[in-house]
Formats: sequence, structure tokens, C-alpha cells
Amino acid sequence: MKINCFRIQNFRRFKNILVDVESDISILVGANNSGKTSATHALDMFVNNQKDKFTIYDFNSSCWSIINDIGDDPNQSIIDDIELPQISLDLWFNIRETDLHRVLYLLPDLTWEGSIIGLRIVFQPKSSRETLVRFMESKAKVAKYVPKEKDKKYKPWPKNLIDFLSKHLSQEYEFRYYSLDQSKFDEKFNQKENYTPLLLQNDKSKPLVKSLLRVDTLHAQRYLSDQASNARSEDLSKCLSRFYKRNLEKREDDHDALSALFDSETQLNEHLKSVFNDMLERLGELGYPGVSNPHLVIKSALNPTTIMSQDTKVHYSMDGTSNGLTLPDNYNGLGFKNLIYMVVELLDLQAQWIDEKEDRALLQLIIIEEPEAHLHTQLQQVFIRQILNILKITDEDAYYYGMQLAVTTHSPHILYERGFKPVRYFRREGIAGTNQHSVALNLSTFYKDEPEKYFFERYMKMTHCDLFFADAAILVEGNVERILLPAMIEKSADNLTKAYLSILEVGGAYAYKFKSLIEFLGIPALVITDLDSVKQKTVDGSANTDDEDEDDEDVELEISESAESEEMIKKYLIGKACLPDFENAITSNQTLVRWLPKKVLISDLLACNSENLIQNPTETSLSTVYITFQRMVEIIWGEEKHMVVGRTLEEAFGLENTEWCQSSEGKHVGLKLRTKPNSITELTEKIHKRVKSNSFNKTSFALGVLSSSSEDWIVPKYIEEGLKWLDRQVKIDIPIVPKEILEENIHSDMTGAEYESKKQSND
Repeated sequence: MKINCFRIQNFRRFKNILVDVESDISILVGANNSGKTSATHALDMFVNNQKDKFTIYDFNSSCWSIINDIGDDPNQSIIDDIELPQISLDLWFNIRETDLHRVLYLLPDLTWEGSIIGLRIVFQPKSSRETLVRFMESKAKVAKYVPKEKDKKYKPWPKNLIDFLSKHLSQEYEFRYYSLDQSKFDEKFNQKENYTPLLLQNDKSKPLVKSLLRVDTLHAQRYLSDQASNARSEDLSKCLSRFYKRNLEKREDDHDALSALFDSETQLNEHLKSVFNDMLERLGELGYPGVSNPHLVIKSALNPTTIMSQDTKVHYSMDGTSNGLTLPDNYNGLGFKNLIYMVVELLDLQAQWIDEKEDRALLQLIIIEEPEAHLHTQLQQVFIRQILNILKITDEDAYYYGMQLAVTTHSPHILYERGFKPVRYFRREGIAGTNQHSVALNLSTFYKDEPEKYFFERYMKMTHCDLFFADAAILVEGNVERILLPAMIEKSADNLTKAYLSILEVGGAYAYKFKSLIEFLGIPALVITDLDSVKQKTVDGSANTDDEDEDDEDVELEISESAESEEMIKKYLIGKACLPDFENAITSNQTLVRWLPKKVLISDLLACNSENLIQNPTETSLSTVYITFQRMVEIIWGEEKHMVVGRTLEEAFGLENTEWCQSSEGKHVGLKLRTKPNSITELTEKIHKRVKSNSFNKTSFALGVLSSSSEDWIVPKYIEEGLKWLDRQVKIDIPIVPKEILEENIHSDMTGAEYESKKQSND
């Protein structure tokens, strides 16, 4: 049996979210505060029947006003069908015929056919009406303590219904279980109208859930430490001793081992070596430790006076053998110990599940939170690459064991290793406040439908997996823009330094290829590209004959002929690079032709206004995109003023920073001309030739600007406008917490981040 998908409603950030689950491993990614951890917490709390862990803060913020509105209306308590908000989890399983006898109680009817069964677990009031009655009674008891003076804001408990439920939620709410009929749901598992799921008996449902699914979590905070004095830490030896006591041969029953303890410490070490051999071999599949890293050796710390209470100690072999020089476990790096710790804990969780001989759950779901904690890049990749092999069950009963992994991560290196298919991207939606929520996108669907899937996967794996954790993306031409952009952001849009930005170096020829991915992720994107003006050839080659030595390249643009109401394709042939004011110059930049503003002539591009350069959200995508390129600016040279435009970033920078670039102080950026130009036209032409020449080093230019004081230069106007646009799009969307749900010692004007910090400390 496997989990097909699950749906969560009204839990924290989730109003209504469907998460598809891979049959082996699913990787949950997304920007901060997008709900990755909340999804795993919901699974843990619902499946493991942890009703007492729910608090009023676990209700989606859209429920808070509903709860208080019901409580503030005295007439609501006399309505029979009044219902307070509830939180629910729908679990959909792919079931095998051989396991049907385990789920008969969940079948909607005797005519059921198929392979998918559904179970709904709801955290709902025992009786909404009785809850309201008890709230009214509690409120009436303290009515006399309410100050009559209007200037006094004190209100005794309970101030409102949320205040009441904050103390009595576990007494007023309970779990209820429902059988779901797949035929009453659409293909995305949305419930159809006029369908009421079948309520199951609680006394039968709880054991049923336990027999179907076991959820275990390996938490991110593992408290491994090199310091023995740390009260919250534990060393690797204790971890392995615990594994030994729980899962391997027990020492009190192993009389051969007891005899060995008294006869010879060497014999005990051989015994421990054989006991841990299988686990150590599995650790070896990680490919770490390698040739130059220490190997693990299990040795006893024998004290004959307290034989039965002795813990086994981990040592590291310096020469790769069991009998050579060894060091205790606290003499090796924290990352290595953390890797071993995680593997041992995962094997321990798996062994506990397998050892449940009676009523063992058909499926174990293991949630691994942020495995990158304390692991450097190579270890992260090794871990995610090998973990399925390490946990693979190979005995003759393997057919009867079902296991799935869910990994939450912020590590681009883990995504690099696994690719797109297992990724579930959590995206924040809605404006700040109670309308905020998250959705989960299945990247395997995007991967299947996208013709450029191999390009995306290879490119992202090489460079920019951090796109999946970003608040916004900036696509730039090349290395120069990537180097200079952080400094330009500080000068033009300092607020963007507080956001999580992914800067993708894509080149003008390939930025448009990211259109579908940006739209799928639904994040704001700024594309900074070049005008890239070139001379135009005619199709027959009769014009610009000086370009005949170059290879022709077609640029296609679909334009509408209004007279015939048909779309025609007009072809342009690219010639040599030229200044933008060259007659009938065109752009060679595919992004400007194929994405926005879909124009080829330089004159048409320069005539575009901001509206032509913005892609607004649509019904199918929430992303908003702004494409910016060099625009006309007024510069002063001597007594002359003139409107000019650069062809590339370097030209635009040199023109808009003319005085500094042509001074001795700015000579190091490489744009200072040997002789002073007599006119702006001559200045523009010479800077163009300098940038185009083979002697001009673009990286040196970027580093030269970066090494200068930010007071010396200004950001080119087209980049500044783009960054300010992006600044308006990116919102740090953590809502201010409503007053009615705050505890008395929390100020109502605190930010969402402060509220989360306070909430966690209270928990």
C-alpha cells in the first residue's frame, strides 16, 4: 500500500491544499513560511491521534473571525445546526488486492471497484451548540468584572470565543473518522456537491488507522555535540547503544556475550563487531567515510564492576583497521557524526515498525526534517542519494513492507541530486493577512508536460536549484550582471536585501526558456537583458553586403495583419553588431522577440512603455514579470546634452557614468578612452567600440566597479527601474496577528515573525 495524495483543510497556512506523494520519496520545498513543515506536522498529529497537541493557533487565520463572529452572536447558541470551524485531513491510498481484507471497513459499499480508497480524519467540535452554551456561561460569570469606564480596556477571561477555546480546545474538540468514496470526487480529489462522507465508529477507526499507516519523524534539531558538558546534547556512542538495546540481541539474554565479558574484552569486541556488522555495511553504502576519512569501530568500555550498565563506545580507526590506532567518537567532526546519527535513527525507526508483529501498519511514512542540518554539501548529496538503498528491505518478506519517505529541505544540493520529479513546491498565495494561504505544486506534472524539461533539469542542477526557495527571481544576461547586482540592489532598492532572491544567469538567448517555469512557480520575476542591436540583412542578402562573411540566423516574430485578420511570420536575418541608432537596426535578443515585448526593430523596442514590458498574472499563473533593457537617457558631455542609449550593460554604464568613467579615478573599470571625444556622438561610438573589442575584459570591468565606492557611480536607469518595480512586487507576507487571538502578554502590533517566535517559545 502507498499514499497517493493527501488534502489538508483549515490547518495553519492551509485553507485547502492537495499534496501528491511519490511512491518512494517526496521532497517538500518552498520559500520560508510556505508550509512545508506544517504539512508534515498535520500528518503526524492526525495519524498518531495527537489531539492534545492542537491549539487555537493551528486553525487557519480565516477561521478566527468566523469563530469570534459565532461567539459574539448570542442567538447562535440556540441554532441546532450551527457548526464551528474544523480541521481535516483526507488520506488517499493505492491499495493492492492482497491487502483488501485490511480495509474492508473503509469501502464505501460492496460494489466498490478500483485501487484507491479514502479516509478523512476531522478535528471537530463534539457539539458546537454545547460549546457555545459553556462559553456563554463562562462569560456571564465574569460579566460583573467588566469595567464600566470606557477608557479601561481590561476584559476578564473569556474575552471572546477564541479566548475560551485557547484553554478548552482539547475538551471541546475530538477526532472523527469518515470513509470516502472516490467516485464522489473529481480527478483532483475535490469533493463533489451534495455528497456526505460516511461517519465511522471511533472505537473501530482508531485501530484501523494504526493498522494502515505509521508516521515517524526524524526532527531537524538533533543536539549532537562535541561537548560532553552540553546537557541537551548526546554523543554518537549513546545513540548506537540505544539502537543496540532496542533492536539487536539483548545483552542480558546473550549468555555467550556475558561469558565473553568476563573472559576477554577482545571477545566482547568481536561480538559487538558481528552485531553491528550489518548496520556498518549500510553506512558504507553512503560512500563515506572515504579513503582519507576515519572508519567506525565499535569497542567496549569495560568496567567489570558494572558490567550490565556499561555503554558501548564508538571509536574511529586511523588506519582503516579494527586493531590499529583508534580515537573516541568526540574526536571526529560534527557533520560526520550527524550523518551516522541520522542513518542509525532511521534504521531504528524502521526496526521498531518491523518488530510490531501483530497489527503492524501496512505502510510506514518516515518524515525527515531538513537533513542538511550540520551536513556539508557532499554529505547532503550522499545522504539523499543512498537513503532509499540503506532503508531497503531485502528479506523474503519484503513484499509485505511498504515504506515512503517525505523530506523537507532548504538545500539546493539535495534537489540537485534528486531532480524535479519528486519535488513538491509549496507556494504562498493571497495578500498579507487572513487571506494568506499556500498551495502545493507537483513538479513531476510540469516535468511531464514541459518540452524543455531536460534543459531545465540540467541547467537547474548545474546552477540554480535555490529558485525553489526564493521569494522572487531575477534573470540576468551573464557574469557581469550577476557580480554587480547585489551592489545595485543596495543602491536602488535596499528593501530587496530583506527578501530571498534567486539570481539566474541565463544569457539573452535563453531567458525566454524560463517563461514556463516562472509561470508554473507563480513568483515575481525581473528579467534584465540587453538591447543587442544588430544590422539587418534582407532575405536575399542584397543589403549590408559587408556582413556576408557571417552565418545567417533567423529571428521569427508572429505579427497580426489586420487587413486579413491572419497571423503572419516575418523573418529577419541577423548581421553584425551596431549602435542602436543605426537605420533599421534589429535586436538579436531572443527574449525580447519571443517573450516581451515581442518586437524586433530597435525603434519599436525603444518606443515601448512600461505596460508593454509587464506580464500580469492570469487565471493559470500568479507570476508577474517585468523585462527591462537599455532605454534612452539624457547625458551631458561638455556643453552638449543628448539622448543616447547603450547596446549592452557595459555601454549603458559607461554612458550614464561618463564623467567618472573618463576620469583618472574611474580608469580601472576599463572604459576610459585614450583621447577625449569631441562630441556625444563620438563618445557613444568609441565606448561601443571599446566594449566590443577583444581587449575589453568584462569580468575586470565588473570587479573594478565593485571595488569602487558606491558613491562614485550610479545604477543604469533601466536596471534601477526594474529593481524598484520588483521591490513593489515582493512583500514580506507575514500577517500581523489579530488582537483577538493574542495572549495577554503579546502586543497586538507585533509582526508575524515575532508572533511565530513567541508562539514557539510558548509551545
